[in-house]
Amino acid sequence: MATLYVYPKQEEAYSIVLKDAQVSLGRSADNEIPIPDPFCSSHHAFIYPAESGYVIRDNGSKNGTFVNGKKITAVIELKEGDEILVGSVRILFNKELLTNVEVTDIPAGTTSVNTVIHFKDILAKPTQRTTIQAIPITEMDEVRAENKVFSVLSEVSQALVLHKPLGELLEFVMDLISAHLKMDRGVLMLKEGNPIQLIPKVIRVNNKYLQNQKIQVSRSIMNMAFEQQLAVLTSDAAVDPRFKGRESIVNSGIHSAMCVPLWNNKEVIGIIYADRISLLQEFSEEDLRLLTLLSNLAAIKIENARLIEQTIEMEKMERELELAAQIQKDFLPKATPSCENYAITGKNIPCQQVGGDYYDFILIDPSRIGIVVADVSGKGVSASLLMASLRAALHSEVHPRYDLAAMAAKLNDFVHRSSAINTFITFFFCELNRKTGEVTFINAGHNPPFVLSRDGKVRRLGSSGLCLGMLPQMAYQEMKETLKSGDVFILYTDGITESRNANNEEFGDERLIDVCRKNAKAKADELMNVVFGDLETFTSNAPPADDRTLVVVKRLS
Repeated sequence: MATLYVYPKQEEAYSIVLKDAQVSLGRSADNEIPIPDPFCSSHHAFIYPAESGYVIRDNGSKNGTFVNGKKITAVIELKEGDEILVGSVRILFNKELLTNVEVTDIPAGTTSVNTVIHFKDILAKPTQRTTIQAIPITEMDEVRAENKVFSVLSEVSQALVLHKPLGELLEFVMDLISAHLKMDRGVLMLKEGNPIQLIPKVIRVNNKYLQNQKIQVSRSIMNMAFEQQLAVLTSDAAVDPRFKGRESIVNSGIHSAMCVPLWNNKEVIGIIYADRISLLQEFSEEDLRLLTLLSNLAAIKIENARLIEQTIEMEKMERELELAAQIQKDFLPKATPSCENYAITGKNIPCQQVGGDYYDFILIDPSRIGIVVADVSGKGVSASLLMASLRAALHSEVHPRYDLAAMAAKLNDFVHRSSAINTFITFFFCELNRKTGEVTFINAGHNPPFVLSRDGKVRRLGSSGLCLGMLPQMAYQEMKETLKSGDVFILYTDGITESRNANNEEFGDERLIDVCRKNAKAKADELMNVVFGDLETFTSNAPPADDRTLVVVKRLS
């Protein structure tokens, strides 16, 4: 079993043991894990067991679910120490925080013991003089301080050259700061989530007697660093008006504290806070300058690490999409069926690497062949996964003694159970009797296929029920049509007819019919190529906005 450690923004932390069942997290009281947070949706996310452990899935929440700072868009496997952000609540998977950070609402104020400097003024100041000739004795201490800062920056810069994964880098940054700046405690916080909030990522407690004590950070000081981009030094928290009336902080004996922005030369991505309790010497203005400069180096390195990880993730996704595209291609017919007295062919062009269109030819028995064309609402990976599931369900249902209407009803209920409320599939399935030319079909909300006769007349095969997955327990009516000698049967998806040109005009049903009528005497594969060629000319070879699928069936003379 695993444990969730929940750290609300203001309330006390608590833990929950996960069992072998799905649990929901959200604001509503009927969740297994209720989270009374205004930024959390009613049923925000689900955590449930999988083969390898536990996984988390966002439930279409308004503000999203974040795992280790990244908004999740699919099911994510949870690993020990993973950090989940739901609303403003921080949740750790199977790992407890030894020290917690509490942001306290302390009134802002000013006092002579505070130093407040805009971080850009610190970054703009030279860190080393090129010569020390003719420098007055009164300035020698400043020269030594500047040279020390330059030496530390050079050492830290060299240490940060090699790439590290983001988690390791954050730990390493705090190690470097602790090594060059004496402190009792320090916290590195990064902005995350929606709405944006500062989340503690690394906590350093160098005094073992403070290990189990909360680190209380003034919200006003934190906001001065994060929002106003100021480097803030509080020389004595016990007399600072910001801490007035906060006995818990005064009693903790905070002697000196600093808070600086993490600026990556584009934006503030977080803050670094440090304090001294047991160390009697207060932080100095030079300490504040050094921490600000180190934070700037760290922020740039953090941004670079993020970009590298994003690149790696994109390359990984690209490889996975290429594999998914190949798998989906393997699902489509590898060859046109050999059918006496008929010419049958089909083609699919996804608008992305994978798509939601599907066509297939299924041998039912020696005299009957099934032909299917379907289109999942939406595009991309989610549509292709649902289409793969539909294909598997369809192949399991079609056999020599199957019932067409009953099969359609089963597929409808399957899609309704397996997909989101706003997802459905337009679906056309027919069985062609190769001896008689009779076509028995159901049309579940799909674009009406049409039969083009020798004399140019058109017969449309209209709808016989709603799209698959729209409503449960739907009934579908079988309908019939007959292909005569010379008839051309055209099945297609709306990616063809709804393709637009530069003037925003649709290709349309009538243009498709007209192209087929003009080329009705061509072979089936030639006719298909003519349709796609005219479509490319019409759209000026613009990339397709939707998946395009076409099936041509021609009864030979």
